[in-house]
Amino acid sequence: MRTRQILLLNEKGVLLESCDTLFDTNKLKNQSLTMDFPFLESVFYDLMDRLESDILVTFPGVETKHEFLPGYYDYTFRVINSNGCFLIQWEILDATEKYQEIKKRQQSFNEQSATKD
Repeated sequence: MRTRQILLLNEKGVLLESCDTLFDTNKLKNQSLTMDFPFLESVFYDLMDRLESDILVTFPGVETKHEFLPGYYDYTFRVINSNGCFLIQWEILDATEKYQEIKKRQQSFNEQSATKD
């Protein structure tokens, strides 16, 4: 079973809560995650425009270079209503093994193709 972490952000990308399954967020709480996650920063404003209730926005196979989170992850975002406040739920699903296997197969395929030429 792949591990996942759920984070709750406000409309400015500030981390409000996290289950800390994949990485510890104590030092990140109450600050915007857009500065710590370049991918999130690059898509955040477009994401805010696209998110509506009950709509999922998914970014598969995002490669991270963080010391605390190396690997490949599937990111899913949705808006949720929590006590009348609209929050962004960010699910980070560890897909490192899956994408490493795909990368390995692709490299093998490329090597076989190169020897046939």
